[in-house]
Amino acid sequence: MEHRKLVDFHCHLDLFPNHLELLRECEELGIKTLTVTNAPRVWRQNQLFAQDCQHVRVALGLHPQLAHAYGNELNLFEQYLSETRYIGEVGLDGASGYSDSLDIQRKIFQKILRLCAQSGGKILTIHSRRAAREVIELIGTHLPPHKGRAVLHWFTGSTKEASLAVETGCYFSVNIKMLTSPQKIKLIERIPQDKILTESDGPFIKTGKSIMSPKDIGKVIEKLASIWSTDETSAALIVRNNLKNLLS
Repeated sequence: MEHRKLVDFHCHLDLFPNHLELLRECEELGIKTLTVTNAPRVWRQNQLFAQDCQHVRVALGLHPQLAHAYGNELNLFEQYLSETRYIGEVGLDGASGYSDSLDIQRKIFQKILRLCAQSGGKILTIHSRRAAREVIELIGTHLPPHKGRAVLHWFTGSTKEASLAVETGCYFSVNIKMLTSPQKIKLIERIPQDKILTESDGPFIKTGKSIMSPKDIGKVIEKLASIWSTDETSAALIVRNNLKNLLS
């Protein structure tokens, strides 16, 4: 698989120990990469690292799992908002260990959606673990497609929730862990091909003992090609065209 055909729409490059090396690698290989951040305080430095990059973009984020710790940085988020088109990682997490902070998560996410709608043209990569329906409903209420675009990262909701997300105008970024069982593959089959992007979510995902990074997206493409009954080059082209449509 030619690396220049690859898209990694959700990766935490700044959490890799060889962050700058990977940044250069994405550039040299021509991998269209969105590196997300988990708190407004780290966005500026990451943006400076990537400011001359052609293929890497940096998203401004406030991760729901960190809402209790960094919720007071919403003003900083708002300050930086005009300087980037890309927002993430943001959203809600209702899993055990984070459900106690759902009230503050919800307030922050709603505020972020409203700010993005007011600004217009933003593209968001969104976390929705154990909170898919609420996330989708909030997107539908506060960020209709003509005001911004939503990409559901590592979606683990039901097929019914996936259909609702499609109706709401959402895209989905798919990683290798979403393609590891018949049940998960069935969910991907229900999502229109023109709504699918690829992601590594590195360094949080491993294949074997290796941590996924942008150059490993070919493994996701290989699986998608099989699901779509096509070849890898065609599958990569579908994803690349989906990115173009998302950005248009």
